[in-house]
Amino acid sequence: MAGHLILVPTPIGNLGDLTDRAKEALAEADLVACEDTRRTGGLLKHLGLDKPLLRFDDHAGAAAYERIGMELASGRIVAYCSDAGMPGINDPGFEIARAARAAGAQVTVLPGASAVLLAVVASGLPSHAFSFWGYLPTRGEPRRTLLKKLGAEEETVVVFETPHRIHETLADLAELLPDREIALGRELTKLHETWYRGTPAQVVEQLGSEDRGEMVLVLAGAGAKRVVGEVDAAFDGTLPDWAKTYLAAAREGGMTLREAVKPLAKHLGVQASELYRMASEL
Repeated sequence: MAGHLILVPTPIGNLGDLTDRAKEALAEADLVACEDTRRTGGLLKHLGLDKPLLRFDDHAGAAAYERIGMELASGRIVAYCSDAGMPGINDPGFEIARAARAAGAQVTVLPGASAVLLAVVASGLPSHAFSFWGYLPTRGEPRRTLLKKLGAEEETVVVFETPHRIHETLADLAELLPDREIALGRELTKLHETWYRGTPAQVVEQLGSEDRGEMVLVLAGAGAKRVVGEVDAAFDGTLPDWAKTYLAAAREGGMTLREAVKPLAKHLGVQASELYRMASEL
């Protein structure tokens, strides 16, 4: 009988965000695979659990895959945890899930904490369409090249950044996208969670010399408002593709066209009645 792989989200800062289902899954697991055995070991100790741990990170070799395969083939339960947040997002969780499915094992993904989703919602930027790009390149020129590419994206963009590189990244943004609205979140879900919003230059001024805590950077899309409270002058009366996709998805989800255009009209800085007319003609 094939075993069971459970992808278990872990807190991104506040231990109170660990769900009851996550606790149950870790308690039932015969083996806990994780990115960092020290970090996950500390979480298990906090829960009063003593479980075998297997390091499974981006450098996992054949031995790690073989161990997990043997456990699942024996009908056992394997839990996988990322360092923090939803496994499978910016970590090797998708690889272990693919291997488990290929072996005929049951795969369950539990809902839970996600720095990406928290950042999108907390940023105050449009959330009906967004993309996530993980960590930015460490070196200057590759980072600038990617930022130029991301700056042309129409949807909201989310990236991770380390505290010792954030000032370089903000300096790049101030030069490449000086009028773009951004939001920078630091120490998400922790006691000193802080958000900085505005243009890159404004965020630089707000952040000051702060260089502590993991950070999430959110960029408004090229088709969004350029700065807080100002209408995007680039909107020429033609609905961008992402807006059409949003309207189609909203209609399929049961919303009327009139209901769907209201948040979109605010985002584009146009009258809802005008946007409704445009959408009706599509």
